[in-house]
Amino acid sequence: MYIIIVGGGNVGYGLALELQRMPDHEVTIVELDGGRANQLREELGEMVVHGDGSEVAFLERVGAARADLLIACTADDGANLVAAQVAKHWFHMARTIARVNDPRNETLFLRLGVDSIVSAAGAVLAQIEATLPEHTMIPLMVLEGSGLHLVDLHVQAGSSVAGRALRDLEFPPQVLISAIVGPEGARVPDGSTVLRVGDEVIAIIPSAADAAVRAMIAGPTEGQ
Repeated sequence: MYIIIVGGGNVGYGLALELQRMPDHEVTIVELDGGRANQLREELGEMVVHGDGSEVAFLERVGAARADLLIACTADDGANLVAAQVAKHWFHMARTIARVNDPRNETLFLRLGVDSIVSAAGAVLAQIEATLPEHTMIPLMVLEGSGLHLVDLHVQAGSSVAGRALRDLEFPPQVLISAIVGPEGARVPDGSTVLRVGDEVIAIIPSAADAAVRAMIAGPTEGQ
């Protein structure tokens, strides 16, 4: 697989190190800043090129026509969006991933055809929430093109679902409970499975149902 990474900052650098360790992966880092590009070339060699990853002519020179994936991870949302658009619509790349620094731009990126987005703010918030014992919902993965995502739900004391069997609960349409993780470990649920306070519920839910599902598993204070 040939992968082009646009942006040689800490994120792009880290991705390149991980990807180049994988067998059958060829990686090119495109860095706009000449000084940073030179610094990276001293460590990583010819895989680093100095140029503008949003320009058609430049991407053509680094082999975008044969690339399988472009990852745009600069600190500039505009540059990331343009790079992903060029890769998708000019070079017909199979997949594009773009970093979104401003959460307000997430919907725009998806509407304009970026296959996957990585929200810097969302990733930090998820990590913060995961460390809190009272966390209710942690996003794990977006299921591309479906409007669904995989989440980790934490059943709170006093919630409307605690102590009740799944068959008696009215979750929004398309919600799928795939696993329950409790003190005894993970188990595959069925209709008779009773949710207990502290259970971790791995579920696939529509993005539009986030608020409703969160309210169901939250305690009385948080849900009000």
